[in-house]
Amino acid sequence: MKRNIIILHTDQQRYDSLGCNGNKYARTINIDALAKDGCNFTRHLATNPSCMPSRASLMTGLYVPGHGVSSNGIPLWRRDNGCDDKNSYISKNLLGVDLKEKIPTIADILGDNGYDTALFGKLHLQPHLADKSYNFYESYSHWESDEAVNDNSQFYGFKTKKIILGHGESPCGYNRGHYGRWLLEHYPEIATRIESGEDVNTKEGSIRDDIYQSKLPAKLHNTKWLADEACNYLDSKKSDNDPLFLFVGFPDPHHPFTPPEEVAKEFMNIPIPDFTRKEDLIGDKPIAVKEAIENFKTDTESLELAYKYTTASIHMIDNAVGQITDKLKELDKYDDSIIIYTSDHGDFLGDLDMICKTDLAFNNLLHIPFILKPAKGISLPSVINTPMSNADVLPTILNMIDIKPDSYIQGVDIFSEAGKNNKPLVTSYSAREINRNITLYDETYRYTYYLDTEEEELYNHKNDIKETINLAVKNSKEIREICNNFKVELFKKHIQCDLGIFNHYGLW
Repeated sequence: MKRNIIILHTDQQRYDSLGCNGNKYARTINIDALAKDGCNFTRHLATNPSCMPSRASLMTGLYVPGHGVSSNGIPLWRRDNGCDDKNSYISKNLLGVDLKEKIPTIADILGDNGYDTALFGKLHLQPHLADKSYNFYESYSHWESDEAVNDNSQFYGFKTKKIILGHGESPCGYNRGHYGRWLLEHYPEIATRIESGEDVNTKEGSIRDDIYQSKLPAKLHNTKWLADEACNYLDSKKSDNDPLFLFVGFPDPHHPFTPPEEVAKEFMNIPIPDFTRKEDLIGDKPIAVKEAIENFKTDTESLELAYKYTTASIHMIDNAVGQITDKLKELDKYDDSIIIYTSDHGDFLGDLDMICKTDLAFNNLLHIPFILKPAKGISLPSVINTPMSNADVLPTILNMIDIKPDSYIQGVDIFSEAGKNNKPLVTSYSAREINRNITLYDETYRYTYYLDTEEEELYNHKNDIKETINLAVKNSKEIREICNNFKVELFKKHIQCDLGIFNHYGLW
């Protein structure tokens, strides 16, 4: 019997936001229960601090140089997404090989191996802001038309799909996917009074308008809708013998920070954690980091509210997780399912007086939750401290269900021999030509190199998880040797991951 696979995926959630990860005031009993039933990874990392590159790594098993989604706004390529090359026969005649049709996702691979594949919520492998001419299914412009609702074609390997676009109250809008259309159809009086327009610009201190209690009732929130849709899907498959792959993508707790008023009020009196303070910093930081600290700073009241509202949103997600796991148990599918809980990246959320995220390698942006509840017959340790990234998720899952990963996969099975010395790579490029940075993690350190300025960062996470001391600015022989070794490994791995087999066009 093949095992079911369920990925419960949030957006912009820090590692330390869960009870099982040490947060005393989080109300995450259902997520914590998954950790108790499975394996909790203490050093799981994003391959990029932004949504689309990180999600592309999770879905493909490739690092950023491998899949090419180096920044938000760049789609995960495949020819059926407007990139059709009608002259591929030329490449075959000249090179002896076909150009690759697509970068396979985990849904493609599992679908080819007999799995029923279903997507509910946010996937975000295409740019939301793309012009209608691109015809990207996940763009707001595409959802201006009713054709999007009736589109039953496969999407990145998913046979069933009901999507959500945007964050905060934005998903309530007409052009924000299935949830927005559902809310408008069934509760128009509520949908029309919600702030469902364009997302507020949250960079450079303009965050305050993005932090408020929503009038949207919790029972109608997209988090609850996702749980209902996932459970309805599971009910429809209760007598089906085919294994299933279910991906549930929660848009929260990503900013805007707008939990329902009734839920937010439950968290208004929780203590605020000990944020990392600027006065705690020792040693110089790279120019880009110092600029980011200034650009993403905000006032104390906003930081405290954002933290409390984030905690409230995560509690709602926890309720949804409980609803889904209860349904699996009711249908006698829980024991036969591999269940993963994770996110795409974190949030500054108060550290150094900062809010939201940027395309730089801060540990609070890269360190994210990863919980793996195995199916029966699979024995795992309760805790894994080995460094792992979302590029390692696909090969780890495939090996657990006896599917051999293709040779081009760059991540490793974290439980294999190769996983013991895993050193995850983080590539943080943006649409700009400046501040490009590459990072390598091992079990102790984060090392980051800035290509533009040749500046370095080195932090010892064994005794400085808040990254207050940049060891790279020290001139000791020992530190220089550590940095130089990291730099060599970093560039070697980055170059090795820069694949050519998925190039978008044939040069011939």
